Amino acid sequence: MKRKVLIAASASVVVLVAGYVGGAYFAGQAAETTLQKQHEWLASLPYFIVKDRSYQRGWFSSTETTTLQLNPAFYCFALEKEGAPLPKFEVTYTQRITHGPLPLLTHFNLHPYKAVVSTDFVFAPETQKLLSSFFGEQKPITLENRIGFSDDGVMQITMPSFEHEEALSGIKAKWQGLSATVDYGGDFNRVKFDASVPGLDVRLKDGKGISFSQLIVTSNHQRGKSGLMLGANAVKLGSLKVDLPAGLLTYLPQGLNAQVDGPRYQGSVTENGELIDGTARFNIDKITLSGKPYGPAELITSARHLHGPTLAKLGDAFTALQKQATTCNDYPTQVAKLAREQGMPLLTHDPQLAIEKLEVKLPDGAIRFNGKVGLKGFQPGDLDKPVEFVKKLNANADFVVPRKVVETVIAWQATRMFGGADSGISQADLDYLAGQFVEGQINRLANQKLIRVEGDMLAATADLKEGAFTLNGARVPMPWEQPAKVENSKPEAKQAGK
Repeated sequence: MKRKVLIAASASVVVLVAGYVGGAYFAGQAAETTLQKQHEWLASLPYFIVKDRSYQRGWFSSTETTTLQLNPAFYCFALEKEGAPLPKFEVTYTQRITHGPLPLLTHFNLHPYKAVVSTDFVFAPETQKLLSSFFGEQKPITLENRIGFSDDGVMQITMPSFEHEEALSGIKAKWQGLSATVDYGGDFNRVKFDASVPGLDVRLKDGKGISFSQLIVTSNHQRGKSGLMLGANAVKLGSLKVDLPAGLLTYLPQGLNAQVDGPRYQGSVTENGELIDGTARFNIDKITLSGKPYGPAELITSARHLHGPTLAKLGDAFTALQKQATTCNDYPTQVAKLAREQGMPLLTHDPQLAIEKLEVKLPDGAIRFNGKVGLKGFQPGDLDKPVEFVKKLNANADFVVPRKVVETVIAWQATRMFGGADSGISQADLDYLAGQFVEGQINRLANQKLIRVEGDMLAATADLKEGAFTLNGARVPMPWEQPAKVENSKPEAKQAGK
């Protein structure tokens, strides 16, 4: 009896081992197909150029090595110099693929996966030397990709924290690391992204510097019928502090001391048939400039009735254009040509762009603005008929700004232009002259009905509809509505006298 039990147990072990070995082999084949798809997706992005790729498949594990080059189109505008070749930024990574069905068995994890992929990055010697000065012996970035049997998966991305100090300059940096998760569906038709950075602090020798805290980025998208990714994304920051000394930057000769609390962004893209709607919302709890508080502030923008298939087609065409070998000077011309040739359907579906709300609270009141512009009934031939085009254009805008804000801005500009210790002009005189200038300009604009004076507030409303333009309720003739000038009027008058 014991002998039969032993034989049965041994047979079961053999069957399990054989099944696992066979499963690992077929999982390795399937994993290679999946990683090929992921490689094609990566290669399709406009950010990179694939320089080299190799794949060696084994029975229980495989190895993939890829070299990527950053697409020069994304930095040529900043680094291109006449007669000098652009520097090339490359990175090589090696992916070690452990085949399923239980690739994490050695880690006592029995969750089944098609494969688990860990990635090691190899940087150029100069880059590696620089990274080592920050991260020491730690890996600058760690990436693990757990692939499910339906080609869905989860990527975990981490960057370790570090503290660094430059001996010569005295600059200190404290980076608190990064943690990110990418949860994706097969063929990346569904992507959910979450990332967080606790903070970064950079200090100059005198203690001034820049820092931020609690950066959180999230997005959740699915591919729509038109091929575009639809969904929502958000960015949230605890606070941003900037304290720069005078003379550090040429465009900030007096330095800068500012703090932004609670900046955040929310965006969404939705699909209605073939049309795409998008909204974006920006909020700030408080802005402190040189000790003076401002805010809260809010900006809401939208884009509606955009033709989805055209957007998808343009996106693919722009990506292909970015991957072509082209100079920075040629690229804008080619983009404009592409927009003219393929972007016309964006104008024929009654598109509308709007700043639905802009409001900034200030100690002297609040700045408010809203406006929109759209096309109604546009046809491609209208581009050749300026008057007809304007008649299809609908737009309006409304703004209110505190009078004191205008005076403060003018006084600040006058101080920058004419003030200073060597100017010989006192601040009181500058403020008086700026106030007189603002007062005169406001009165002149009000007399011309270009603005409305409403107590301590300045306001204006403009509207364009069916070719008619009104400003603050008064009709303003368009150029083609102006009466034609009569030429040779004097000779005609003499003729009439005869």
